[in-house]
Formats: sequence, structure tokens, C-alpha cells
Amino acid sequence: MTSTEPNRDDTKPPDDTQPPADTKPKQDAETNKEDTQPKQAKNIKFSYFEPVAGIIFAVVAAVIFLGFPNIIAVVFVDGPLIPTFDEVVIRSLWLPIILWALLRIGVEIAYLVERCYTRRLAIITMAGNSLAFISTLIIFIPYRIVNVEYIDWIHTYFSRIGAEWFGEILARPNVVIIVIMLIGLILDSITVIRKGNKAKKQENDENDVDESAEDVSYVEKETSEEVI
Repeated sequence: MTSTEPNRDDTKPPDDTQPPADTKPKQDAETNKEDTQPKQAKNIKFSYFEPVAGIIFAVVAAVIFLGFPNIIAVVFVDGPLIPTFDEVVIRSLWLPIILWALLRIGVEIAYLVERCYTRRLAIITMAGNSLAFISTLIIFIPYRIVNVEYIDWIHTYFSRIGAEWFGEILARPNVVIIVIMLIGLILDSITVIRKGNKAKKQENDENDVDESAEDVSYVEKETSEEVI
């Protein structure tokens, strides 16, 4: 006699209480994604004010040198207002002045685009600063850019007060500007290179941590599948 009793194993409802095997890895991936977001935000080391101020400075300097060079002047005691630079000579150097301004603006725009210190920003800054300094040399190395009347008044005034050595320094404002520009560009390049390397090292460390987290998640996934 054939038994019509149903097989209990076949009629057993499926166990829906078991979680999907890939739930934990997905959660780990989401957690790792959330953890990396604040780390990337920490790489932002400067505000928008710095590059914007640099752009404004480059534009104002170019406008003053090309449009109103006589603003840069010196007033001596019991003497007239004497422009420091020769107006005709400085306006004849309009091309390197505009080139210098464009290079400085380009570097500052790179800051705005990158928004944090990176090696790419360091390379752009070094290249831009180098070309900007070459433009500075072209503009200020010619001694004829200094107003002759200004040089005469400087020598006369400081000889009268017994400070000829200081007069010799002030009689070469072009050299003073070159030295100041060189120091500023070197400090800027060093800062960007140092912080760019630091940011790159931090990024590599974060990538190593992420890879380790992915390895741990993969091992946990394999272990959970074996248990199931």
C-alpha cells in the first residue's frame, strides 16, 4: 500500500531569516566610503581668500605700472615729489609686465581649482613662479628703469645726513624689488611642495587603510559563506 503522507522535508517552508551573504560587505563598503570623506576634507589647507587676494594684487600691480607709474614716488624734505621709476621706460616693458601678471593669475587660479595642496599644484606653482621671476628680471634688471632725478635726490639727501650706505640701497629700488620677489616666490614654492608631499603621503596612507579594510571584508564574506 502506497503511503500518501507528504514528505515533511519537502513541505518545510524556506527559512527567510537568514540575511543575504553580501549584506555585510555592502555595509563595510558604505562605512569605508563614509570614513574617507572627512579624511579628504582635512586636506584643504587654505581658504579662497588667499588666491583671490593674489589675483587682485597681480591686476592692481599691472594697472599701476602700466597706467599710473608716477604713483610710485618719494617725497623728500624740502623737496618735490619725485617718481621712482622712469615712466617712458617702464611703459615700454608692457609685454613682460602683462606676462608676469598672467602667470601670477594662472597660479592663483590653479589654487582655486585644486582647493588643496597636491603634487600637481606644486608643479604648477614652481613652473609659474619660475617664469614669473624671469619676467621680473626682464622688467627690473635694466638700471635705466629707475628715474635719474630720483637717484640724484637720494644720493644728495643721504649724503647730507651721513648715511651714504643706506642711500646706495634706496638708489637701487629695482634690485630691492627683485630680492623681495625672489624671497616671496621661493617661500611660496617651498610651502606648496612641502604640503603637497604631505598630502600625497596622507593619501597613500589612506589608500593602504582602505585596501586593508577591503581584504578584511573579503575574508569575512568568505567565512560567512562557508558557515552558511
